[in-house]
Amino acid sequence: MRNFTVMQLSTFNGINKPAYVGYQGKVYDVSTIFKGGEHAGIKAGQDLTDDFAKGPHQADIFNNFPVVGALTEESLCGKVFSGTSIKTDLLLRLALGTVFFAHGAQKLLGWFGGYGWSGTMGYLTQTVHLASPIAGLVILLEFFAGIAIILGFLTRPAALGIALVMLGAAFTVHLPNGFFLDKGGVEYVFVLFLVALFLLINGAGTISIDRLIRTRFQRN
Repeated sequence: MRNFTVMQLSTFNGINKPAYVGYQGKVYDVSTIFKGGEHAGIKAGQDLTDDFAKGPHQADIFNNFPVVGALTEESLCGKVFSGTSIKTDLLLRLALGTVFFAHGAQKLLGWFGGYGWSGTMGYLTQTVHLASPIAGLVILLEFFAGIAIILGFLTRPAALGIALVMLGAAFTVHLPNGFFLDKGGVEYVFVLFLVALFLLINGAGTISIDRLIRTRFQRN
């Protein structure tokens, strides 16, 4: 029986290889249900021992899948260079969501020293030359999409909205100033765009309202 480190297991993600998952020291081939490398919001190539209890299934579900190997401890070198199966999506969501909630609250409510709805609308329509409906949509998107991202609720639509706002900000305001932040360039919006793009592609992750809703539908 083949031994897998966590790093080796991560390559069997169901995309270009079979879909394997680890559970309580064993590695199972779950390719039959992990279509495209994902099932019920869980991605293949991970040790599911810690996360499995949060899902809708009992441990005996693994009796339906062939055992292809065993999980082994990483060497010191492996631990240094390996990735992780821990769900870190939440950290990115909190970072991006907090930034947009704060800026949205400035624009919509005048919190945190912001100009509020009327002041921001004046700036976006008169200085940036956005049409009023688009300017209003930008304000609402920043505020409500920020909250949605933090909660992990409708994460992909919220991330798409943020990504589009950042693209618009890049081309209408920052790109003429070059790349660097201290010159007013695209550096900051570029990073925010990429984080939003990551969440758009990957979804909210394990700790999210989206996951709870998906699990509820699957149980029914």
